Amino acid sequence: MGFKVEEITLVHRKVGTKHVFTSPQVPELHVSHEDKEVALSYVQPALDVIERMRARAEDRKHIAQVSQERL
Repeated sequence: MGFKVEEITLVHRKVGTKHVFTSPQVPELHVSHEDKEVALSYVQPALDVIERMRARAEDRKHIAQVSQERL
């Protein structure tokens, strides 16, 4: 259902003292840390949060549609 770090393209950049990970498939993803391995370890938890946020947004959209239909 959600994204897995193994299934997406990760883009790594060094910005100042931070290692930054983003992905073209998940525009909301932006993880950074001074330690590259720590930053990378935060990617999957960030993807999980993004998936939950997307699911909640869909739920709210569905509830709003049902409410409008009842009016």
